[in-house]
Amino acid sequence: MDVRINKVTKRFGKTTVLQDIELTIASGQCVALVGPSGSGKTTLLRLIAGLEKVSDGTIHFGTKDVTKRVPNKRGVTMLFQRPLLFPHLNVGQNIRLGMKGNEEHGVAKWLERVGLAGREADFVHQLSGGEQQRASLARALAGEPDFLLLDEPFSSLDLPRRRELRTLIRRLTEQQGVTTLLVTHDREEAMAMADYVYVMQAGRIIEQGRPVALSEASPFFGDGLELGGTWQPLSEIELVLRPTNQVSERVTITKELIQYGVRFYEIERASGERLVVQTTERFAEAMTVYVVRKEA
Repeated sequence: MDVRINKVTKRFGKTTVLQDIELTIASGQCVALVGPSGSGKTTLLRLIAGLEKVSDGTIHFGTKDVTKRVPNKRGVTMLFQRPLLFPHLNVGQNIRLGMKGNEEHGVAKWLERVGLAGREADFVHQLSGGEQQRASLARALAGEPDFLLLDEPFSSLDLPRRRELRTLIRRLTEQQGVTTLLVTHDREEAMAMADYVYVMQAGRIIEQGRPVALSEASPFFGDGLELGGTWQPLSEIELVLRPTNQVSERVTITKELIQYGVRFYEIERASGERLVVQTTERFAEAMTVYVVRKEA
């Protein structure tokens, strides 16, 4: 199901929190909405779900205008920051609530898909935080939604659980062909999950594009630093012992990192900001070096 947001504006009283938002998600695609706290990401998500009313503009699911439809008539399921499971029900009963049918084998199928096989009779308090979010995912997808909204569903999990869950969500939504919108402030999550990224700031979309392309070109989404008044992605930066004819800046190496056979250095700028830079050179910790733009 294609999703189109056409010039959507949202006002709370005299305060405009979203202004002329235009956004498109192709059927089966995963799009990430990225931006700092207060940029309007969650408000837009709530408008799409029907939990808030649009002030101006329209929302279309496929050929249908759903701008004024109530939430339960939109075919949308949301996965929130915290797993909203009913504690007085067991895992199987929670999942059964979201299913269109009531077949017993369907619950077991979904538990197996999310890595909770055999846990149907367990209660919520018997599951870890990651397991609870997996059960919430099973309940969300068991309802066969056309559109899945993810409101920072990994924020309460540790890093290994985050990586496991986002890989699982991406795999299952691709298998079902579910159109997905992910709201996050985490660039790594957007890079790992999204086919396309919209960057929001102060209630507007300021940039958009494929995640890899944005990471190389966007000061708001990519990793980089400003040299000589121009933003440079970290892929275009290197460390040298002495300044060159390229734009350069003096920095201090604080840590050496080697991952998968690749050498990285954590550097500290005069401002106190720390960055991790890849280089083919070998330096000692606490050494003062120069960060420069690579020769064209």
